[in-house]
Amino acid sequence: MHTDCRNFAARPMSPMTPMRITFCSSSVGCGHTRASVAIHDALRARGQLSEATFIEALEHAPRWFSSVYRDGYLRAIRHAPRIVGAVYNSTDIPRRDRRTLGPALDRFEDTVMGKFRAHPALHSADVVVSTHFLTSALLGRMRIRGELSAPVVTVVTDEHPHAVWLQAGVDITCVASRAARTAAIAGGMDPTRVEITGIPIDPHFCMTHQRSFAAPGSGRPMILVCGGGHGLGDIPTVVQSLIATSINCTIVVVCGKNAPLATAMAALQAQRSRGDLTGPELRVLGYTNAMHELMAAADLMVGKPGGLTTTEARAVGLPMVLLQPIPGQEERNADMLVAIGAAVRTSRAADAGPVAAAIIADPQRLQRMRMASSAAGNPRAAFDVASTISAVLARPNQCQESNWLRGRPAA
Repeated sequence: MHTDCRNFAARPMSPMTPMRITFCSSSVGCGHTRASVAIHDALRARGQLSEATFIEALEHAPRWFSSVYRDGYLRAIRHAPRIVGAVYNSTDIPRRDRRTLGPALDRFEDTVMGKFRAHPALHSADVVVSTHFLTSALLGRMRIRGELSAPVVTVVTDEHPHAVWLQAGVDITCVASRAARTAAIAGGMDPTRVEITGIPIDPHFCMTHQRSFAAPGSGRPMILVCGGGHGLGDIPTVVQSLIATSINCTIVVVCGKNAPLATAMAALQAQRSRGDLTGPELRVLGYTNAMHELMAAADLMVGKPGGLTTTEARAVGLPMVLLQPIPGQEERNADMLVAIGAAVRTSRAADAGPVAAAIIADPQRLQRMRMASSAAGNPRAAFDVASTISAVLARPNQCQESNWLRGRPAA
């Protein structure tokens, strides 16, 4: 087995040379694709893009596989979250240590995703960027076998780099924090191939003014309720709980791509507009590209602790009430945010209203949470990833197979 790095070695590039970038992801959730777009926009702002191609991996898979992979996961987190968490924890070991099924699953993925592996944009790129663990696994194995000459950069979109993200053939893995880098190295990654960049978000967050840092009492408070791009979580119960507190605020509900949720919230909004308008005002939005503006205007966010959503909130110093995290990666996100004082956690959607009302009613507590959230934010993460991508092409060729994975396996 060998790795063909001839193109990588033959094309030394300046860190600011425009590049042909292929972005690979999988739309299981919306955060992975949003991360790709954020990196694209940062590279374009830096003048480093000559050509960009986006590949949605599951569009190049058999329909049955895409349905099982995407829809099966979404059903599982809705109906069997504890099983999802158990699988997450039990598989957080390097694939090389899975003596029984690991190699067989790898071969299965390679076979099923044959059309993706043959995509012309992978083989004409200067750099391939992956923001989903499925594509990172496929691309890493392609690099090791010599099927792909372009270097591969994985960008982890969770606070914790689960073992499925840590792939031997990947040239650089970008992680969220120092703790994440430590975990990646403990999981077997070569320390020279792990970079701390933060989780990339829309570059507009770099230019967004956080209105809520103004003096307390400078207007009617705004509570932002969201469940990510798919509108997950028991948002109707959350909204009813907030309304029941009769707090004098504006509730903005972002429904994402969840059409039934948008219909239910629009009906509730219409019902309130016909009745007593005292108490909270309700506004309803569908999918939006203006989250940077909404988060900057909000005083508090109520929602699930998804990796991209909570990263965006920290970028503008937005405190959070976190609901029903999916066992696994969202639990780790929630634990970190609660530990630093940027968020509080509630296990029941019906408790969201009283918890949010108590925070809004305590300006000093709200300000402490704002400062904690802001201190943990990195609105420039997409630009840090862009810098790392350009540096990959400027470094000497180091593509010996023995260097792909070093260190000790995760416990």
